[in-house]
Amino acid sequence: MSDLYRLVYASKNLLQGTEAEMTAAVRQILDASQRNNRNVGVTGALMFNAGAFAQVLEGPRRGVEATFERIQRDLRHGDVTVLQCGPAESRGFETWSMAFVGQSAQGQDRFSSLAAESGFDLARLDGDRVFAMLHGLVLEEEALPAGAPAPTSRAAATLDVAQVRAEIAQLRPEATAPVAVLGRATPAPDREPAAPSAGGGAASPRDDAEAALRVLSAALASERDRTSALRAEIDALQITLASTEGRLHGLREERDLWAGRARHLAQVMVREADAVQGMLDAVPPRPVSDARAA
Repeated sequence: MSDLYRLVYASKNLLQGTEAEMTAAVRQILDASQRNNRNVGVTGALMFNAGAFAQVLEGPRRGVEATFERIQRDLRHGDVTVLQCGPAESRGFETWSMAFVGQSAQGQDRFSSLAAESGFDLARLDGDRVFAMLHGLVLEEEALPAGAPAPTSRAAATLDVAQVRAEIAQLRPEATAPVAVLGRATPAPDREPAAPSAGGGAASPRDDAEAALRVLSAALASERDRTSALRAEIDALQITLASTEGRLHGLREERDLWAGRARHLAQVMVREADAVQGMLDAVPPRPVSDARAA
């Protein structure tokens, strides 16, 4: 029996601060999750809005439970509620140590719609629907292969040879031409011509399918590498922007503080000048005769 285990939970979002500070905090959560999850074989997806987090964890049961215990101790989560847990037949997020999804307006609308249907009660959220929502958003936003099988399917995976050949035609118009991967010309792998079938015909459909899968696998791996690199650059820019906005906020507060002090000092000086002038005005002038006698 497979040790694969899945847990779906929701929690209240207790993050504090500006939008930029919350974005930086979520990035910190993701970085830690991705690092820790890789060590224990856990994959999954996370999304959040101003009110709540929703997350899927999947992997070896011991790794999933250890990860969830760490989440329960995290003060950024409140009212952590398990929506679904138990053995799973396959992973829904096999290539993602922790995907971050749902930041599009459409994704947020889906999350808000589920929350509204539950009366904004975390305990009434449907675990299957939360999982399906996150899985669908990963397919849309993280550019996973559109033909990836749904993780809840019990049917054995089959290869759609016609679809593969159509995709190969886009990647490699001619069988003998170099494979174009992300705009770079990559020589086709050296291999001997396929042996003819017993009847002297062309290579078997299985040989064609395996060749097609090799080309697709190389192209998709290269695409994922490039996407991951771009995502890392975007994340770094977001963190830098959040840090810059935080420093600007601090400078504004300091400026306002010194401006307030300057206004207060000016008011005190004006009052003191008025008091001195009042004292001078109160002193009677000396008579002219007294001044000459002196």
